[in-house]
Amino acid sequence: MLQSTPFSTTTAYPGCRCAKSIARFRKTTMIKAPAHFRQTLRCACMALLWLAGTTVSAAPQAERDATEQHDFSQANRLLFMTDHLQGVETPAVLEYAFAHREKDNDRDYDDRVTLNITDGAQAGKHVAIDFLSGERHRYMPDVDNARGNPVIMMFLQNDVSTLAQQTGGSWRYFQRRVKFALQDSASVTESTADYGGSEVAVQRIELEPYAEAQGHREKMAEAVKRHYSFVLSDAVPGGILEMRASTPTADGRGETLDRITLLPAERNAPKTP
Repeated sequence: MLQSTPFSTTTAYPGCRCAKSIARFRKTTMIKAPAHFRQTLRCACMALLWLAGTTVSAAPQAERDATEQHDFSQANRLLFMTDHLQGVETPAVLEYAFAHREKDNDRDYDDRVTLNITDGAQAGKHVAIDFLSGERHRYMPDVDNARGNPVIMMFLQNDVSTLAQQTGGSWRYFQRRVKFALQDSASVTESTADYGGSEVAVQRIELEPYAEAQGHREKMAEAVKRHYSFVLSDAVPGGILEMRASTPTADGRGETLDRITLLPAERNAPKTP
């Protein structure tokens, strides 16, 4: 049985002072904030709780016990126990395209996710996150001493928050299902993908965390078939080339899709031997 996963560990994202950030923003903004800002703040608080939900050793990665590493699945190790930012030369800006697609094209939109990366207080990096824009913007406090790429957590938190709103369920339920699937049933394969016109080696993680859900199938409707895919590569800055979450429509003629893709930039081009 899964006891804990690094999905929300301070190991991958140390330095994010969750309790202080939540308390400060509740005190200064929650009482009179407009509805759209309260929704953004709730998403931020949930994301922070996701970060701090479980605890793994806070020791540097090089010193972490090998046995502990093997307690987690390969998918978890790749996503949450890898120093994705190690090869990023600071200061740097990583930009990701965010695409939302539905069968009803009136709800389609394109947006951006930006990471501003500078040197951290310790061995990790300081990351300022700008996740989406306008009314879709999700607030996230800066992460100091980051080793893992915070865009992973933000993508997943945004997705489970959206599912909770659509189904009337709890984001914690969806979060828990994703955690279990990452540990117990996610597949990892190796292949290649295109980045900025170059072919790079990648690892693909795929999972369907709600496929085995029994108690809430009627309320979840098509969401039980939601499929997640992560494309990771050591050859791209930040380690994440693409993330996507897709759900086929009931008639099988389309899908609802959220996708984040790393945008190529000249200074972030993959290194060649």
